[in-house]
Amino acid sequence: MTDDPEMRQELQRVAAYRELCATVRRGGRHNAMFAAIMLLLAASVADNGDITVYLFGLLALAELLIGLYKWFAPSAEGVLLDGVVLLAFGGWNLVRNALQFQGGAPAQGQGFGVMIGLFLIWGAVGRFRAYGQLRRLFADRPTREQLAWFDDLVAEIRRSDPDSDPTALDLPTRPHWKAKLLGSTAFLVAGKGATAVVAGPWDIDLVLQGRTGRRGDRVVLLLYGQSSPAFEIDAASLDNFRAWAAAARGPSS
Repeated sequence: MTDDPEMRQELQRVAAYRELCATVRRGGRHNAMFAAIMLLLAASVADNGDITVYLFGLLALAELLIGLYKWFAPSAEGVLLDGVVLLAFGGWNLVRNALQFQGGAPAQGQGFGVMIGLFLIWGAVGRFRAYGQLRRLFADRPTREQLAWFDDLVAEIRRSDPDSDPTALDLPTRPHWKAKLLGSTAFLVAGKGATAVVAGPWDIDLVLQGRTGRRGDRVVLLLYGQSSPAFEIDAASLDNFRAWAAAARGPSS
């Protein structure tokens, strides 16, 4: 399953989709923070008794619901809804300041509100632009079975120990990678977050660099032509990689 180059490309597509979903989910936390700010603003104007307090409360509820939507069902539409809310709030700020100025309010007191309104509208434009890109990316969705299989593999890789598993690697560089060597395919998973990389035997290498350290040999990770800072690797991980590379690359290596 993991030896065919086309299959590796398909698995990398699944990995990229998982990371895309994680990025949208992180945006859901920002929605929750913005909702908290809206609630504080609502509390600050609660004594005024006008429509402002209800507007802030409505925006807080909208932001909270959007954040939950992005967390449980990450999609491009969640980012689009972000833009709609920002546009509505920014536009309302500009209209409110314009009405207050027409009503005789001093111009000096309107500057901050206008700046906030323009900033929010600028943020909304950015969300709308991101939506167009995300819509194209989310259109290429893996199946649920592929995502479930990949999630299980990621969990297995993070639990693996190179000393007891000859297919496992521990690569303490930046980011800290854990890896699994299956057939002619290397699966690399970041210790934190959703980043994962699928590589063939010629896409990854460990090159000795400098003197041996306390933990083991110092090496540089080469991954798709990009080199990492030198780091110390344990003997089991290095032996596992060398055995895998020799078998996967064939006699010519």
